[in-house]
Amino acid sequence: MQHGPHLPLGADTIVVEQLAEAVSERTGILVAPTLAYGVTSDSEQMYAGTAALERKTLHRVLNELVDSWERQGLEEIVLMTTHGYGPHIQAMAAVVADYVRVRAVDIHAIDLAAFLQGGLEAEHAGEMDTAILLHLAPDLVREERVTDGGPSEHLRTAIRDEPVPPPGSAGVVGRPSLATRETGRRICEYLVDYISRRLDA
Repeated sequence: MQHGPHLPLGADTIVVEQLAEAVSERTGILVAPTLAYGVTSDSEQMYAGTAALERKTLHRVLNELVDSWERQGLEEIVLMTTHGYGPHIQAMAAVVADYVRVRAVDIHAIDLAAFLQGGLEAEHAGEMDTAILLHLAPDLVREERVTDGGPSEHLRTAIRDEPVPPPGSAGVVGRPSLATRETGRRICEYLVDYISRRLDA
């Protein structure tokens, strides 16, 4: 999915893979290959390179994967995402199993306001996303293409729901110009620690 002109396609996949590997090192939890596609808004699918699944498709795929692992004897499965779009999260939250415990970790549901100069504001490819990528994959961030998005107060449709960039915009909501590599490092360290502690508990 697109993340403005300054971040790469697949930014969410890059972030979730590296966070999952770091959590795995801390907890010993095995990491499955990443499902690199999710649910996006119709307007975001207009951006070149963005491809998406329907909510019902993602839900079915996740249910079938969980069913496969359940039949192999797994007792707990953790689904992790860094894509905070409401219908995407709803598809994950609706996954059910007969015996295995299924937990979902949504990075956007973790309060990171204390790390951000812009505080807790609706964003997509904004300060948080850009800071994390500056830390994890700086060679993929085109800092010369950073463009702040316009006002976002009318774009958030639900609490903690990732906003949808207005059609025809650069695809950015928020202020990526505030992002620094140090902020990204601190956020990633906090996320790995927070998620690891919650999963151990």
